[in-house]
Formats: sequence, structure tokens, C-alpha cells
Amino acid sequence: MKKVIITGATGFLGKHLTNTLLDSGIEVYGVGRNKDVLDELAKNKLFHPVEAGFEEYSVLDQKIEEREFDIFFHIAHLGVNGVNKNDYRIQLMNTNISCDAVISAKRIGCKRFLFTGSVDEYEACLEPDAHFIMPSHSRIYGIAKFAAENIGKTIALSLGIEYVSVLLSLTYGEGNKTKILPNTIIRNTEAGLPIKLITGNNLFDMNYIDETVGGIIAAAEKGHNLESYYVGHYNLDTFRNNVIKMCEVIGSKSELHFGEYPDPDYNIDYASINRKKLYDHTGYKCESSFKDNLLRTREWLLTDDLNN
Repeated sequence: MKKVIITGATGFLGKHLTNTLLDSGIEVYGVGRNKDVLDELAKNKLFHPVEAGFEEYSVLDQKIEEREFDIFFHIAHLGVNGVNKNDYRIQLMNTNISCDAVISAKRIGCKRFLFTGSVDEYEACLEPDAHFIMPSHSRIYGIAKFAAENIGKTIALSLGIEYVSVLLSLTYGEGNKTKILPNTIIRNTEAGLPIKLITGNNLFDMNYIDETVGGIIAAAEKGHNLESYYVGHYNLDTFRNNVIKMCEVIGSKSELHFGEYPDPDYNIDYASINRKKLYDHTGYKCESSFKDNLLRTREWLLTDDLNN
């Protein structure tokens, strides 16, 4: 891997992936909408900024003059948080954008396309005649990801470009300012507020950003064509125990109100996920220190909140 394209290069995940590859001496053409971040990344001579909106993904071959790339990393995605996650207009748009990106990748001369899917796709992969299960807040998001992945694979196969997908769980770390679980626990602890939670006896997984980026790179370089890889941990614990463990690491004295919110009607069935396939095919495993990762996240988050 010497020269790649990354969409969403100015976002949380895309920026981390971009910096990791640049640090490895890989030339990166980064597609994004945030000009300030693109300019910041362009301080590295190996980075080439490509300012483009989502509506321009079908003509990226016209915005990127260079040809013959090793991998096209499709990281960009609209509406990954809040109410937009269940807005069908936005999520269907994402499916179209992802398919346009595959075609552009072929025109540009990319050897391989990597799609960033989601563990939420497992909620969408039901038999067509299955009894309808009450949806979680991520149902439409997951269906759109599932559709984008499978249509994308079909397009890639017809065009003769390799296609690999990763299925990501919750990713936390420096740069993620949203209200995801680790951030909420850290902020409430700092403010001395109770933490309202579901009962949480379901299995749960989350990755530090470096683990997720490592999994993406491993799948991109060594993953098998048309395969999908879960990027996460093999040994899992319950949501409840994960929360308790996080509170112990950061020394939280906040009251934990388990059961304050109802458990979702649908939980990801981790037993049905081949959590070892990424390791079996690529040799990569998510195994960095949970304690160190959480403490680094806490230090960054509190500093960022103070400065903003």
C-alpha cells in the first residue's frame, strides 16, 4: 500500500486513519468538506486535499487527476448520531453515495475498495418473512449500511474491482465529542452527576480509535475479496459490567442508575458474529490496554470541553 484515497478524511475516524497512514509514509488523497482540517493535514507533503461534498462523489474521477491507487477507503457517512441516524432520507442518500463511490473508485483506477459498515447491520439481516421485531434507534441506519454494502459488492464484482467491508462497533477516543457512552460517563463523573442507564445485561463491545483504525488497515491490506470483517473484541462482557469497569478506571463516584431507561427490544446477537475472522484472515486483533485507552480519552475530552 503506497497510495490511497480516503473519503471523510476530515471526520473523527477518517482523520485518524489519514494520520496513521501518513505516519507510515503512505501517500493520501483525502476527500472532505472541512477546508480548515484539509489545510491542516496538507502540512504533510504526502497529503493531497480534495475538497468535495457528498453530491460530488459520483464525479470524484474528475476532481482527482492522479490515477492507479491501491485502496479507496470509503469512511464518509452522513447522520451517524442523533435523530439523523433514523432519518430515512439521509440514510438512503448514504447508500447512493456509497455506490457512487465504488464507480468513481473504478474510474480512478483503484485496485480495491474498502467500505466501513456497522455492527448495526446485524439487526437488518433478517429473513424477509421473519416476524417484525421492534426496531432499535439504529434500525434505518443499519439497513442503509447493509444495503450499501451488498449493492456495493455487486457493483464492484461487475466492474472488476475488489471490495472488502469492515463492520464497526462503537468507537471512542480523541476527536469524538459526541454523547457516546464513555464520554457520558466521563462528563457526568466530572460534574458529579448520576449516570442514567439501561439495565444492560446484554453483551456489549466498543473499540478505542487506534484499534478500529488498525482493523480497517488490516482488512484493507490482507482481507479477502468480497468478505466482511467484524472489527472488535473476541471476549465480550455485558453492557452493565463495561460501565462498572469504566467507572472503576476513572475513579467515578457517580451513582449508577441501571434500569432508568428500558432495555432495547432488540440486541445485537454477538454469538452469530464471527469475531475471529479478522484475526484468522489478517492476523490482526484488538487487544490494546482498556485502562490506558480510557484514561487518554478522559484527559483529551476534559481538556477539549474546558477549551470549548
